[in-house]
Amino acid sequence: MYTARVNKTWMLGGHMTTTPKFTMLKPARVMDGTDTPVSTRKVVLLQDDRILAIGPENQIVFPEAATGEVLEFPNSTLLPGLIDCHTHTNMPGTGRRGEDVHREDTDDIRLMRSAHNVAIALQTGVTTVCDCGGWNQTTFSLKEAINQGLVAGPRVLTAGRPITTTGGHCWFMGSEADGVDGVRQAARQLIKEGADFLKVMGTGGSTLGTDPFRPAFSQEELQAIGEEGHRRNRVVVAHCRTNNAMRMVVDAGFDAIMHGWFTDDTGKKIYDERLADHIASHEVRVNPTLQITRSRFQLFEGRELTSEEQIQYTRMQANHAETLNHCGRLFKAGIKLMAGSDCGWGVYPFGHFDRELLALVNAGLTPTQAVVAGTSNNAELLGLGDVVGTIEAGKSADLLVVDGNPAEDIGDIANVTAVFKAGVRIR
Repeated sequence: MYTARVNKTWMLGGHMTTTPKFTMLKPARVMDGTDTPVSTRKVVLLQDDRILAIGPENQIVFPEAATGEVLEFPNSTLLPGLIDCHTHTNMPGTGRRGEDVHREDTDDIRLMRSAHNVAIALQTGVTTVCDCGGWNQTTFSLKEAINQGLVAGPRVLTAGRPITTTGGHCWFMGSEADGVDGVRQAARQLIKEGADFLKVMGTGGSTLGTDPFRPAFSQEELQAIGEEGHRRNRVVVAHCRTNNAMRMVVDAGFDAIMHGWFTDDTGKKIYDERLADHIASHEVRVNPTLQITRSRFQLFEGRELTSEEQIQYTRMQANHAETLNHCGRLFKAGIKLMAGSDCGWGVYPFGHFDRELLALVNAGLTPTQAVVAGTSNNAELLGLGDVVGTIEAGKSADLLVVDGNPAEDIGDIANVTAVFKAGVRIR
């Protein structure tokens, strides 16, 4: 039987120290964020903001002389809080382009939108969010506002402004840089301002005038960014939408690839087995952002299409199916996948991270493997593996309770019953 000491209120150095708060969670099932099977008849004991113990319900009790709250969830599953490794909190997810948000909104509006978006994310069980690119100082301000308790939100890690070439993808966010010295200075500046990780636009993207199918930086420039990030213990990730760029960032020592879509320099989808093996051998992770392409289908669904629209819709469906196939092959090649939605961009609003996990299942992962991609895999890469990502004693009590059993039906992860951030239940 698990027991622990409990400290009663006493005076220490003239300051009053209070008795810890204990909470016992009794779900029907526990998915602990690892690839172990779902367990039943287990309880989780929280002390303040931490997980104190997890084990069989007949062995976990409140510490001697302590009392606490017991929360029963008889039809539900307890999971670690979800981690979305790829968001853009400044963006509305309504179809407005980056150029529109740059031209029509101020940083004040963008910051308030960020606060609105992350509050939605938290309510849907995403207790850690990575912002992979915002305007100027907005995402740094968002993180600080949450840390000070000024607004409600999940744990936020931010890259600040993505490093991009002059006129490159998301140039309007504020970190255009060229040449080895230029990109090195940009990386150092972002770290100085508080970037938790570095995001690099390895190719163009949806930004007008950019080429999503050709590398944006030279090998030497990428090498310099990787060196600067790792010198300061920062994870370095790259937006890549082409095979050549993926190979370059792997060779530059980057830690993860965002999107990771296999295409040649004309945009034709070509799965490259040698490249996949290269990624796997260097232990680089991939965030496949599957739902962002699926989300575009809604532009065509529910109405009568013209012949031209039908052709476009059919092409999009075929491309998405091929992307799912490539993702499944990456997973079979031994590459660790990271669940990240890219929400905020395009027509993908916050609050639907469950759709990214469903897309991973559609790509061939089991529901448990998809949950691992959205919890412990992300925590491990982001340097948070000793804090969040699994349900273990000593970790932060960032937890999600859902009705149903996501190990059997991943869709159940959208049936949110309760969310805890650092032991506090989100109302």
